[in-house]
Amino acid sequence: MTTTLFSRLKQFRNSEAGNLSVETVLVFPMLLWAYAAMFIYWDAFKAQNVNLKATYSVADMVSRRYGPVTPAYVDGLNDIYAFLIRNNDGNDIRVSVVRYVTNQADPEGDPVMELRWSDGTGAMSPHLDETPFAGNVPMMSLGDELIVVETQMTWSPPIDFALGFVGLSEQQFGNFVATSPRYREWICYDADTNDVCDDEEGAPSI
Repeated sequence: MTTTLFSRLKQFRNSEAGNLSVETVLVFPMLLWAYAAMFIYWDAFKAQNVNLKATYSVADMVSRRYGPVTPAYVDGLNDIYAFLIRNNDGNDIRVSVVRYVTNQADPEGDPVMELRWSDGTGAMSPHLDETPFAGNVPMMSLGDELIVVETQMTWSPPIDFALGFVGLSEQQFGNFVATSPRYREWICYDADTNDVCDDEEGAPSI
């Protein structure tokens, strides 16, 4: 019995009969690449889509704010943003408010935009002026305000071995959303307190 088994194994080892599917050898690596690429690109599009929806959600929260926005509130928004995108590493948020005021150089012309306040977390430092918003927000009427929420997240491919193989490496996804206040004419900012904004005190001039 043992002799028969060994003889058959030896015969199998020495056999040169049969054929080889050359097509499989050539096509299988391409199929493997296509499968990995579809999975990774789909994950990237999904992450960007979730990031955009989370940014809209945060902007909507700010637009409904009645009390002043504080640094602690912005940090809380970043925590909510991280929860919505299911990513606790490499994500930041910046909230700014711009207002359209009288153009001092041409009082009869269109209103001009000015930055009222800006606050951010992590790598997204506050804006110093309205320059970054030029051409990125819609023109509004005199006295109108816009809330601008900017977010960024770090996305990494779910399959490490395919970093260079598919063409996608770790990268930053960012979004820029502008919306109007819902319940008030302006959104206040206070670096220290959480008091309710006064309708007359602190009202921005136009």
